[in-house]
Amino acid sequence: MPRTIHIVDDDDLARDVIASLVGTLPGVTVHAWDSAERFLAAAQDGADPGVVLLDLNMPGLSGNEALKSLDHQRFAAIIVSGQGEITSAVESLKRGAIDFIEKPFTLEKLLGPLKVAFQALDRNLTAERTSDHNRERLDTLSEREVEILSLLVDGLTNREVAEKLGLSVRTVESHRARIMLKLDVSSFAEAIRLAVLAGIETPR
Repeated sequence: MPRTIHIVDDDDLARDVIASLVGTLPGVTVHAWDSAERFLAAAQDGADPGVVLLDLNMPGLSGNEALKSLDHQRFAAIIVSGQGEITSAVESLKRGAIDFIEKPFTLEKLLGPLKVAFQALDRNLTAERTSDHNRERLDTLSEREVEILSLLVDGLTNREVAEKLGLSVRTVESHRARIMLKLDVSSFAEAIRLAVLAGIETPR
């Protein structure tokens, strides 16, 4: 499976050394950035999802500051630093970094954190794709069907939904059947689960 690693470091030599190091890994594409600002701009413009080796101490945005703006669904960050400050490491982890390692490091020392970071990234991207697919399925519902589904998610019975919306129970049941058909689910419990995961809300 193709992998992408983004190296963000203002030190030209350190950036080149790290790029050469991770570039030896099979199936890995490496992108290097000389500032957090440049990387974040590229990330917002659609840069390939991947693991980010993010230097802690840089002019402008520091690694920890950049973590606040990072899309952690698409990028898994490993903070790297030549200073190895425990307080900074703790702050990095609180802000979503996968790990914190000191420079200089060997490839062997990096392999463990990289494996964990790519596993986390895979989980996030899979969840994101599932969420997008669920949203696309829900988007096929009419406004009335969304309204009925959201009320059923809230725990109302068919009769209570009918009374609230001024409909007959038979009409609500018909909508339920169409909702299941459009969402391609075998039970209404599955439709409710899908709606909950997608955060469906009653139209106002």
